[in-house]
Amino acid sequence: MRRFQVRPLPAAVALTAVGAGAVAGAAMVAKRRRAAEPDRWHSVTIDCSLEQLDPLPPPLEELGFPVEVRVQPAPGDKGTEVAARVVSGGDRERVRRLRAALREARSLAEVGEVLRPDAPATTKPTLRSAPLAYATKHGLEEGRL
Repeated sequence: MRRFQVRPLPAAVALTAVGAGAVAGAAMVAKRRRAAEPDRWHSVTIDCSLEQLDPLPPPLEELGFPVEVRVQPAPGDKGTEVAARVVSGGDRERVRRLRAALREARSLAEVGEVLRPDAPATTKPTLRSAPLAYATKHGLEEGRL
């Protein structure tokens, strides 16, 4: 039978690992704060020409609160970039609704309808499928556009 001896890590290696974790954690917190800032621009690139987006897609026009919108050609001739931000009173819920409206606008412009995940789900709920079910349920709230 083979036995292995466990040696303690040198202090410098342990401190480096702890420091790297702290830096990564601080970066994640800073990223979350920036995403929740009310005056932050949120943007999507839509695969269509600038002329096809005039006027703005309905989800952005029907938000019910003041939104500033910029529409410009995307870099590298990759379609059109639509950027928007809440003008005043940008609480977390308004930012969430703005981001959902941008996603819906992109879907309407590219496909012609707002695409939704399968309902009802095509799998039985299990412990292994729980993370996917959670991501599908909350995916339209925040995250990547």
